[in-house]
Amino acid sequence: MKLSANEAAKRTGKSVPTITRAIKSGKISAERTGKGGYLIEPSELFRAFPAITEPNDEIPPMLDSETHKRYPHETLLLQEKVSSLEAALVDAKAERDEWRDQAKRLAMALPAPEAEGSPKPTLGFWARLIGKG
Repeated sequence: MKLSANEAAKRTGKSVPTITRAIKSGKISAERTGKGGYLIEPSELFRAFPAITEPNDEIPPMLDSETHKRYPHETLLLQEKVSSLEAALVDAKAERDEWRDQAKRLAMALPAPEAEGSPKPTLGFWARLIGKG
């Protein structure tokens, strides 16, 4: 049973233009149909492009239940690790908030730039040359 370019693309996971380019370049041999399409032998197609596995309608079993049954000690260790990491994150956030509050208090305690004394205006070139100021 020969495949159309569209069916060949589906079976290899490639696009139709990729399949037709491969035919035109000689990578795959195919027969031309009367309507302008191509018919490709599956063996010729899969020689050039690997086939993808066809999807099953079967729903795979949930990994979660299998993990608990097979590796209960690992599950407990991982849960403890997650708990310790969550606690460390809470501590880090609390420390960050303390540092932020301290920075705000220090910023408010600094005197305003105008209170230190107004800066001297800079003199222009001629004023410095003449010696005014």
